[in-house]
Amino acid sequence: MELSTFASHIGPLLCVFMASFLQSATGFGLVMVAAPLLMYFYDAKLVILIVALFAVCGNATQSFFLRRDARYDVVGWLLLGSVFGQQIGFHIYRAVSPVWLKLVISVVILLSLTLMQTLHLRVALRPRNTVSTGFIAGIMATTVGMNGPPLILYFSHAPFTPAQLRATSITFFFTSNIVALTTFFLGGVDFTVALREFVYVLPGLAVGILAGHLAFDYIPAQFFRRILFVILVVMCLHTIWGAVAAM
Repeated sequence: MELSTFASHIGPLLCVFMASFLQSATGFGLVMVAAPLLMYFYDAKLVILIVALFAVCGNATQSFFLRRDARYDVVGWLLLGSVFGQQIGFHIYRAVSPVWLKLVISVVILLSLTLMQTLHLRVALRPRNTVSTGFIAGIMATTVGMNGPPLILYFSHAPFTPAQLRATSITFFFTSNIVALTTFFLGGVDFTVALREFVYVLPGLAVGILAGHLAFDYIPAQFFRRILFVILVVMCLHTIWGAVAAM
């Protein structure tokens, strides 16, 4: 890689490093953090393809090493809903501006989070609710490239250990993003530019995953659950600000 090319990709590399570190340490954040930040460097629809590519790559390795802690029954129900949701999301992706989609979805998530915190709402972990959550996550995966927020809301009070929460989330993200990439490919989306940029940011992904894995054992369980909500609030506010500024 030429020096000038490397210099022009320092920003995206740092974005991917921070996002992959956060997900490796907590189970969430890879796309939620990376996507809004990468919007400063790439076209919005191109970002969705790039993050889908490195999400599959990053989650593949992590899901293998975390396979013993994953709740595969939950992953299966989530994936069932996600497959149907992604078909709807893809048509929205082709027809609607991502700026408007990001704005609306972020507002809805922020309001939902506020209600859950103030009213202490709890959603039972059962197949019907899990499929519904996967369906919403699937729509978001192929519209704005973020399928993490619905899981944060749904898993916030789930009877999981931190290790189970991280492993279950990452395993679902891996399988869900494979389906998303297949949906885009069969829909005729060109991946040429996305693949090139993906190669440039790949080192940031690898280093971030390793650093997050080393930091995981040092995160207290209580703080672990609180940080999930903080991540979501911060990223929603950031996305809303970016969408409004782009109008």
